[in-house]
Amino acid sequence: KLIINADDFGLTHGCNQGILEGHKKGLISSTTVMMTCPDIEKSLALLEGVDDLGIGVHLCITSGQPLTAGQSFRDKDGTFRKRNTYLHGIDCDIDEVYQEWKVQIDTFIKLTGRKPDHFDSHHHIHLMPRFQSVTRKLSQEYSLPFRQDKRIINDQPFVQCFTDFHASNANIETLKKIIAMPEENIEIMTHPAFVDEELCRISSYSVERKVELDFWMDSETKAFLNEHHIAITNYTKIAKH
Repeated sequence: KLIINADDFGLTHGCNQGILEGHKKGLISSTTVMMTCPDIEKSLALLEGVDDLGIGVHLCITSGQPLTAGQSFRDKDGTFRKRNTYLHGIDCDIDEVYQEWKVQIDTFIKLTGRKPDHFDSHHHIHLMPRFQSVTRKLSQEYSLPFRQDKRIINDQPFVQCFTDFHASNANIETLKKIIAMPEENIEIMTHPAFVDEELCRISSYSVERKVELDFWMDSETKAFLNEHHIAITNYTKIAKH
């Protein structure tokens, strides 16, 4: 079974519309929301009534506006420090990161009236050894699975994540390698979008997102997965089995 998770919901209007189109007419089965983006309430409203789409939280400390008063990850302008501004790795205060990520999850619950079905993070920060204790604590506190490249908890279903999917290898050959992996459940991290001016302004990975979107909407991709009897799923469905 494959979870095809679109990261960065909320980043720009083009990202939102691309993810929704990729779900409606393509193979996108899950998305994770960046709660630190501007107009996040409007973005979340777009997800109301969208059936069969798994929705999680994309935890951030390197993009957007902090939701807490933490200082160790804050830039001079009040936004999160960018990843490349840390001289010795992302050495933020552990307690501040825990409080910030907890508020991001709580804000999602408050605005949507439901728990996310999983979480992951911008730039995979939740899997960095320094922050794994925070990740485990939040998983246990909210009883949520999270994106894993190798198993680091035992009390949630393990879904092996393939994190090396990009526009440059968005092809059937890559899918062949993925479905040959031994795990029963696999998540593919992807970044589909319609490219808009805001995306080009804030992200170095912009036009490539349309390439990923096109791949997930391509009839050849759908036919390949059907031929190999690969079921498309999400974390909500896996939790029920």
